[in-house]
Amino acid sequence: MKKLTLRMRLTVLTGCILTAIAIILTGISIYSAKDKFVEPLSKTILDTSSLNQKQSLNKEIVEEPILDEYSNTGLNVQMKITEAKEQFVDESIIGMIIMIIVGIGATYIIAGQALKPVNDLSHKVKNINEHNLSYRIENISTKDEIGDLAASFNKMLDRLEQSFIYQKSFAANAAHELKTPLATIKAGIQVLKLDNAPTIEDYEENIEVTEQSTERLIHVVNDLLTLAYKQTEKFSDNIELKNLFETISQELQPLCLEKTTTIYLDICEETIIGNQTLIYRVFYNLIENALKYNMNNGIVKVIGRPQNKFIHISISDTGIGIPKEAIPYIFEPFFRVDQSRARKLGGTGLGLSIVRTIIEKHKGTISVKSTVNVGTTFEVKLPKT
Repeated sequence: MKKLTLRMRLTVLTGCILTAIAIILTGISIYSAKDKFVEPLSKTILDTSSLNQKQSLNKEIVEEPILDEYSNTGLNVQMKITEAKEQFVDESIIGMIIMIIVGIGATYIIAGQALKPVNDLSHKVKNINEHNLSYRIENISTKDEIGDLAASFNKMLDRLEQSFIYQKSFAANAAHELKTPLATIKAGIQVLKLDNAPTIEDYEENIEVTEQSTERLIHVVNDLLTLAYKQTEKFSDNIELKNLFETISQELQPLCLEKTTTIYLDICEETIIGNQTLIYRVFYNLIENALKYNMNNGIVKVIGRPQNKFIHISISDTGIGIPKEAIPYIFEPFFRVDQSRARKLGGTGLGLSIVRTIIEKHKGTISVKSTVNVGTTFEVKLPKT
């Protein structure tokens, strides 16, 4: 059975209400006419006729034609009243039926006009698919819920279009990141095949390149899995921030010596609840980046202070900085400010994306401020225990 349209449902519902009201009003009018007019009038006429007859009987001489005249007159009036009552009832019922039919028809027409913007919106929405997400709902000028619905749908299309663009870009970048080391491995194998008598040194060199490319592949795949994984095994570790940063600083000392850079720690004695491994990776990545992209003889300052219900941790460097136009995109997967330099330093473009994902899982936030050739500051806010 075909479902009723919204227009028909509104018409049927309004018709039922209108029919009920019309029946009630007609019944009240018929009852009121009978109770307030017909019966009192009939009673008055009968009483008057009876009184006249009595007065005539009290006279000395009573003429029979006069009595008949009084009797006939009362009977005629009573019949006319009855006929008028029946006519009123019939006309009331007919008027009620006409009013119901006209009311239902008017409701159907008005509902169609009122729902026309909804039908227009429905037809326009049906024409939107993954191939024309740039299309927007226009010419819906009603300043009511329909207009609000069209505006909300346009905003949803904006988000959906951005999501599709992001997914396509992510897939393309991921394929490129995986393709590069695979192409390197394949090229090494082809070189060996072309050489009729490869030496041990050739094999060793090819094995070393293959190992480096394989490590890069593993690194990219692990980072992609981290981004895709929505849950962690537990968020119940008591993490002492001061010990955490001291451990990270010690592990990064070789890089500090290489860059002749100093790490300055000023961390409060606070503890947070979370996943020890993930939080460690967040701050390891941030401090490692601060060292990699720092100037020689530079400084990396790590300061942690409690503020209200959060721990504010800032990581500042005196490095090359980030261009203003690139800041909104640095947390996007595979985005690199300097493509050649990032590859040279071994970056995959996923580090900051992973950092933001982990922080958001811990109900925290991360922000960045940077000036080119002056330095960059990342500020992380994590809930206190």
